[in-house]
Amino acid sequence: MVFFGLVYFAQGLGQAGGLINQPLMNYLKASGLTSDQVAQLLGVLTIPWIIKPLYGLISDLVPLLGYRRKSYLFLMNGLAAAGFLWLTGLLTPEWIVAAMVLTALGIASSDVLVDALMVERGQQTGQIKRFQSQQWMWFNIAAIMTGILGGWLSETLTPAGALHTAALITACAPAAVVVATAFLVREEKTAIDLVQFKASTGSLISALKSKTLWIVAGFLAFWNFSPSFGTPMYYHMVDNLKFDQYFIGQLGSVSSVGSVIGAFVFKRFLGGRFSTTALVYQSILLGAISTVAYLFLMDRQSAVILSFATGLIGMVPFLTMLSLAAAACPPHAEGFTFAGLMSIFNGASQVSAIWGAHLYEHVLDKQMAPLIWISTAFTLAAFFLVPFLPTQDGPAPASGGEPDGMGEYHPNG
Repeated sequence: MVFFGLVYFAQGLGQAGGLINQPLMNYLKASGLTSDQVAQLLGVLTIPWIIKPLYGLISDLVPLLGYRRKSYLFLMNGLAAAGFLWLTGLLTPEWIVAAMVLTALGIASSDVLVDALMVERGQQTGQIKRFQSQQWMWFNIAAIMTGILGGWLSETLTPAGALHTAALITACAPAAVVVATAFLVREEKTAIDLVQFKASTGSLISALKSKTLWIVAGFLAFWNFSPSFGTPMYYHMVDNLKFDQYFIGQLGSVSSVGSVIGAFVFKRFLGGRFSTTALVYQSILLGAISTVAYLFLMDRQSAVILSFATGLIGMVPFLTMLSLAAAACPPHAEGFTFAGLMSIFNGASQVSAIWGAHLYEHVLDKQMAPLIWISTAFTLAAFFLVPFLPTQDGPAPASGGEPDGMGEYHPNG
């Protein structure tokens, strides 16, 4: 629990949506890029997240220096730290994105390794929902800090100065994961042997043949496919609502406060009380409500209320989808299968972001309301797919502590 909390706190600081997010958006906007150009330019950052199954496959099958997880955590977090340090000296958007690709590669692979540990331990103990709630609660605690600090940097420094300062601070996050791994990850050394390799390969083949896995994958793809209005909303708040950078950063922190509370509520009151299927139905309804609520974004007061409310209720769909994904992971191939599902999840999200920005710029004449209604309609359409989902939650551990079935999964933000 301590390790998962620490690592996700560091990821909340370090990933593309963390501290560097607002300074980066502000710098690209100040460089003259439109919202759809920004979405397309940053689209390449999704590639390291889409190929996550590759990291999981390598760590599942090929131990590095005797460890399936620990050595890779050292290596890839070191790569992420190097990418952020390189970014501190860059000004050209294309080179900035190149450095961000390195950071995304390191953080995405680290995420796979940590999630593999979470699924392994969670299936052994029956604590997947608690582990995931712990992860995302601390992720959003970090997001509270990044929203305030990112907004302050963007408001008080030049766009380039804010970006470079954010990159320097963010480099500390993957470095902290290296330290946490050294002290908190207990993993027995292992070597490649034929029996283990055959068992892992068999699990991978079974996973790829699993009808349940593909049904869950299809649902996750559709859930995240609704056109996103994240980038257009940033432009809308700056150009139309005239919000300053510091206030926009504060809104991110307010949303993260709601998300922390939402993660706690999910862990304490929802995760163990309702089946995953029941939570999926609730998540679709809550997702539609939180989306359509943005029609009432008019001024600073409504922005604060909406940010908190949508952050809070948005964690229920998010954690429900994670639990659904983890439930489809077979033993001995947790890293590969969970990463595969998350790749589909992230790929659909990026297509959603590009599609939403294109509609905003070229079809809807920069009008937010139609985009919000389209996104809401796609979210509600997911109701028709729920009956096809597996109804079995993660099973209780067998008496010997070994998992004898499926585990759990992750949703749409």
